[in-house]
Amino acid sequence: MSTKESAVVFARVSSEDQRDGFSLDAQEELANKYAREKQFKIVKSWKHQESASKEDQREIFDEMLEFVRSNNIQNVIFDKVDRAVRGIKSASKIEELIESGSVKFHFTRENLVIDVNSAPQEKFRFYLGTVMAKYYIDNLKSEINKGLNQRTKSGYWNAVAPFGYTNTRDNGRASVEIDSVESKLVVDVFDFYATGNYTYQSLADYVFTKLKEQNREPRTCSKRLIETILVNPFYYGMMKVKGKLHLGNHQPLINKDLFDACQKIRGIRSQQYKSIRKGTIIKPFMGFLKCGCCGHAITGESVVKANQQTYTYYRCANNKCEEYKKRINEKDLMQQLVYAFEPFTKWTPKATDAFIGLLQNQLEHAGVFAGDLEKKALEARNELIARIQTLSELKEKKLLAEDEFSAAVAVPNKLLEQQNIELNNLKASDVNSLKVSASIIQMFRKAYDFMHLDGFALEKVRLAKLVLSNPTLRERTMRYDYKKPLDELFALTERPIWWRCRELNPGPQEIHRKALHT
Repeated sequence: MSTKESAVVFARVSSEDQRDGFSLDAQEELANKYAREKQFKIVKSWKHQESASKEDQREIFDEMLEFVRSNNIQNVIFDKVDRAVRGIKSASKIEELIESGSVKFHFTRENLVIDVNSAPQEKFRFYLGTVMAKYYIDNLKSEINKGLNQRTKSGYWNAVAPFGYTNTRDNGRASVEIDSVESKLVVDVFDFYATGNYTYQSLADYVFTKLKEQNREPRTCSKRLIETILVNPFYYGMMKVKGKLHLGNHQPLINKDLFDACQKIRGIRSQQYKSIRKGTIIKPFMGFLKCGCCGHAITGESVVKANQQTYTYYRCANNKCEEYKKRINEKDLMQQLVYAFEPFTKWTPKATDAFIGLLQNQLEHAGVFAGDLEKKALEARNELIARIQTLSELKEKKLLAEDEFSAAVAVPNKLLEQQNIELNNLKASDVNSLKVSASIIQMFRKAYDFMHLDGFALEKVRLAKLVLSNPTLRERTMRYDYKKPLDELFALTERPIWWRCRELNPGPQEIHRKALHT
């Protein structure tokens, strides 16, 4: 009788909510059944909950790979690709073991086995699953941000309280309250500065001295702190989040008139916010690029030369920066932007169809998961409504006084408000975002051709804003990252196992494109 091949099992959930869906026990049971069918001997199993932390913090996953490497394990069994990897880093570690030629990775629910001899199509499925796993995590973070945005719209501050306030929690809800010492100093800063007789440094020294007198450990009292205070609308009751103002629930320290008076002293004039004058030459790259040296904005300037032709140049707006003297012609800058879209040429029809198919598979699982969450949320909401209705009936029967009724319904009303927010977030969750992904992918396939058309400068930059992240200009060269999940997809296209049947056009010089992307 031949000796059975050794195997390990790795089961993972990423949140408490997933325990009811693809639970740890369900994953282990399916893995054991799979091992019996393949006549594997399971040496060790890992079952754990792993939150959506950074990839380089996957200690248990790394422990499992080290065990496989040290004990010459021949097979590793997972439930699905997204239970194994969360991005290219995890996939690279698995690929390293695969290339050693001694380990096979099994994904039971997807009927997929990857080893050194796997066909390119099978490896392609594995790496597409890797991209989708990373996409799911990024989308989950996006949903958390939506919840924070809803709190912002409701008037709650979601960050560290500014100078003059302190962070607190009220019935489990984070909020801010006035700091008795710092708040008085904030009012003094505005009152003194509005007279026009005080500098940032003199006010910083004043704040430092007052904090020491109150036996407070002073924060960094610098000119920067004073400027931060003077420009923050939080102090007159408004919250500035991502460039937009929202009415806050916190208690203001000053009125809007005093705030405006200080802005006038700072030299801010209303004409600076007027719309661009008629006849002004449009500079599409302004507001899109930042200096890669000092972080200042990139500004544009137009020059009419002797031949009556107008040329537009861009450079760092900071005249103390070394990049200030290194201006670049808009035509050359636009050509670099075109190079950024060259990777889209590798999205062949076959590769695109395969990726959209994977999206549809993810859509089915996301729909089931979202449906379960929505069902639980509705049940909790109905229980709260029934509780409030019962209290109302007791009040009508004179069994509860008005003040007793108000106190009794306060908590369920707050919980009901939170439940409604959760339900609204679920309606715009994974399922909807995955539905539009396929159409976006189809659109981006044509992006490279569009970038080669003459004209449409503004439209090209707007499209680039959807694709590029953190674009900067340094040494007359544009540098950038790709937004998620495009960065994962483009990293995938650089690998030797990329779809073999692709129909590539050579495109611009590959070496130059890589230099721009460093």
